[in-house]
Amino acid sequence: MNKVVSFILLNLVLFSANCLSQGITNEEKERIIADLDSSDYMTRYWAIDAIGRYEIIEAVPKLESIFWQQEPQLQSYILKRLLSLNSTNTYSIAKAFLDSIPNYNYEKTMITPLDLQVIATYLLFNYADYSTVDYVFQIIERDKPKNQIDPLAKSLLPKIIENLPIYAEQAKQELIYLVNNQNTRYSDRTLSLLYLSNIYGQEILPLIETSFTSDQDPIVRSSALELLFENNDPGLNQLIKDRLLTDPEPTLRYKFATTLLDSFGTPSDYRAVLEYHAEETNEVNKTLLYYDLNTFKPPKLDTLISITTVLDTLFSYSNQCFYYAWLGDLTFSNELKSILTTAKANLQNGDSLACAVQVKAFQDLVDNVYKDSLNTDPRFVTIEGWKFLYWNAQYILDRLPEIPITLPPDIQVINPAMSLVNPGAFTMAVKGTGFTTNSVVYFNGNARATTFVSDSVLNTQILSTDVSVAGNFPVWVSDGATNSDTLIYKVVSTLPQPVRPVLECVKNNGDGTYTAFFGYKNDNNVSVYIPVGNKNKFTPTPQDRGQPRVFEPGRHYKVFTVNFNGSNLVWTLNGRTSTASSNSEPCN
Repeated sequence: MNKVVSFILLNLVLFSANCLSQGITNEEKERIIADLDSSDYMTRYWAIDAIGRYEIIEAVPKLESIFWQQEPQLQSYILKRLLSLNSTNTYSIAKAFLDSIPNYNYEKTMITPLDLQVIATYLLFNYADYSTVDYVFQIIERDKPKNQIDPLAKSLLPKIIENLPIYAEQAKQELIYLVNNQNTRYSDRTLSLLYLSNIYGQEILPLIETSFTSDQDPIVRSSALELLFENNDPGLNQLIKDRLLTDPEPTLRYKFATTLLDSFGTPSDYRAVLEYHAEETNEVNKTLLYYDLNTFKPPKLDTLISITTVLDTLFSYSNQCFYYAWLGDLTFSNELKSILTTAKANLQNGDSLACAVQVKAFQDLVDNVYKDSLNTDPRFVTIEGWKFLYWNAQYILDRLPEIPITLPPDIQVINPAMSLVNPGAFTMAVKGTGFTTNSVVYFNGNARATTFVSDSVLNTQILSTDVSVAGNFPVWVSDGATNSDTLIYKVVSTLPQPVRPVLECVKNNGDGTYTAFFGYKNDNNVSVYIPVGNKNKFTPTPQDRGQPRVFEPGRHYKVFTVNFNGSNLVWTLNGRTSTASSNSEPCN
């Protein structure tokens, strides 16, 4: 029983006593006090007992007045009651009682002078009078052959250690004797172990470990486990694992298993319990542990531990999960650890939000691979690996700034979406939703310089080398945590459908100049990029007269105008021409 439990029990006893005291009438109190004058020994005994139970303070004068007329054993009971009722005369009566002990006739009693002397010593200790300490050691030596040590003497040993330095080592050795003597009552061993632990702490760990591994009584072993926890025994985890398969008591084996899961809860502990579960022969234990293993959720690390350290722990858990074949393959394992490394670097640079984004990416990746029932690639995460990696990532996220809720990038249109081979570098407009300043456009797997225009438009620079050969090239947007769907940019040697230049009309400006209005028709179902050059030019020069480079699907009217002198003006577009002159269809 640890100190907390003892405190609770003590308060329950006091509470019960108060309730009893409040429920007794004055007439009943008077009757109990009157029973002290009875000639019957047991009547007086029960009266003294009732006075203590009901805390009848009014009985103190009567107890003091009849004290010297009582048998020695009843005198010892009265002294205890006077102490509990805070009589101011308790100390002087106890001293006088101690002096009178040799004068009694003990022939017809089961009590000895030494028993009474220890009772008196117990009372004197309450007043810091340690002059009779030798009686404690005398009665312990007397009782050792019986393997039943006087409980009062045993309870005084901690006080001797704390208050009498010259006797401290002797008292300590008596407690150690009680712990090591397997013939004493298990309660004596347990209580002695508690006394030693409370006083000496970690200094006494080897003794507690011995009790945990070797004591014949499961109650003592269980109590020793609690004390090892209280004293933060550095070897406790391994001690429990060693006892998990060897302890003869099934209830203790189950306690050890749940302790590993609930109090330690590392991948190594979970694996040890899995192995134990496979070998356990007790059906009750197997059934209970089956449920515990299936509902297991790793315990949270202490919030006093820095997030950096917790990230290191999660990194270690990733290694352990890979070692236990709870995740694979090696490339996937390295990818997870790379994300954690980035998260830690972000945190060390003071960017806790960026750290949170990375940890969330780690968690999502673990979750998605775990849920991939098709197993279309070598990556996998078992339920064991998922529990440790997913939940420990969540515990870290709980301590980091909340990631703003944003829509994942959704790419809907790329403009242009097709070109002939070798059109040169150009700017592509990417349209969709959920774009942020962190959004990056990827072309054929390579990040390209991206300009954020709005949450629905990005501009990106496509290199000439990106479109130097024919092919279908994927385009997507990433915000660092998630990727959009993919659209295809086509580079072709010949356009599938024509793109035609169209002269709409010519306007006579009345000053010897003319204005030509041009449009176009794109029969392809996507926008086409045709740069100014041999395939998109005007003659006579200059070739560039403001014509489009990107041609949207369909028919487009009066897209641009060109001023000219009325001579033939020819727009050539991918091998097709449209000519304007002073004789062309006039504009209305």
